[in-house]
Amino acid sequence: MLSHQDENGYERELGAMVRRDLLKALLFTASGLVLPVPMLEARALTRITHLRLWNSSEQTRLLFDLDGKLPYSIKQLAKPDRLLIELRQVEWAMDPALLHIEDPVVGELHLTRIAPGQVQLECELKRPMVANAYLLHSTNGKPPRLVVELQPKENMEEDDDPARASLVAQTRGREPVIVIDPGHGGEDPGAIGHAGTYEKHVTLEVGRKLVRALNGAGFRSHLTRSDDYFVPLRKRVSIARKHGADLFVSLHADAFRIQSARGASVYCLSDRGKPEPDRALRSLVERENSADLIGGVDLGQVADPELRDILMDLSQRDARNRALAYGNSLLSSLKKVPSLRIHFRGVKQAGFAVLKAPDIPSVLVEMAFLSNRDEELQLRRTEHQEALVRALTIGTQSFFRSASLA
Repeated sequence: MLSHQDENGYERELGAMVRRDLLKALLFTASGLVLPVPMLEARALTRITHLRLWNSSEQTRLLFDLDGKLPYSIKQLAKPDRLLIELRQVEWAMDPALLHIEDPVVGELHLTRIAPGQVQLECELKRPMVANAYLLHSTNGKPPRLVVELQPKENMEEDDDPARASLVAQTRGREPVIVIDPGHGGEDPGAIGHAGTYEKHVTLEVGRKLVRALNGAGFRSHLTRSDDYFVPLRKRVSIARKHGADLFVSLHADAFRIQSARGASVYCLSDRGKPEPDRALRSLVERENSADLIGGVDLGQVADPELRDILMDLSQRDARNRALAYGNSLLSSLKKVPSLRIHFRGVKQAGFAVLKAPDIPSVLVEMAFLSNRDEELQLRRTEHQEALVRALTIGTQSFFRSASLA
């Protein structure tokens, strides 16, 4: 039996142990290690408040409205086809009636509570699909969302590695393939003009017209998105590679704090994938690349930044040179459009993430400044859009006549 003095000493030692354990837990948390389960349960949980289903001709999306970030994982199973979505550090605060849906792709939804703060949603699939998931940050007054994307399996390549580097496809004996990328879309509106013109709508309108014109001129062209939905930047490049693209053209409409800024520009990737030291250009690059944060996508897959730069430089040198030649051809054609002003007289080089395909010559066309009231109205006119499309088509034809893709 402990004496009173011994008891006091024991209590002091026990108290010191508790304090040491608590400090260790705090240090573990700061260093990124996992807290014990009782401490995790005391943390605030992210609430899921709503579930929506969205369909297009190309994909189906499940959107979970959240009030914060949460860890998640997805797993696909076959025979029968189904998708398991596991959510952690979460409170399911949604009306259970929303789990009963009628959809041509998604069947019954079954919710299971695995542990405190952890749930699993099983989605029955009516046909084979390929699933992808990412978090969307809070934008334009909308809450953060978890997006689960489903695409028909038959539309996906077996090997769709976005980091795979290969030579540009030869075009001899076949139609050249051009992928048109209407910038922004869905949750990401891009620039918004004074009259309420959304960049994502204008780029899609011009993109559709350009695909039709190129197909009629002997090319085979495709869109990275055919409707108003968000496509992560890296996935846009992956779509181009899936189609075997010889060229990639990303369409945008510029915006700048100085409303007098105006004119069209053509960009290709800079020598090391970084913007030139121009304040307006740097601001534009930051705005376009920030779209990647909406999808939660990190383009850097190599931990060592020096190694990443070396690999990027080696793999992109040839594609960049061809992109410069293509950009000059487009710019020469755009300069002949009477209703169009040119902002930069030469092809500019910048670090847009969407231009970083190591195997596809890629250009970005800023068609006008939506922040300029006159150019906003001009860009909405059908005749001006058609003039842009004709110029881009002629510039593409000229490039293929003068440059070999061998």
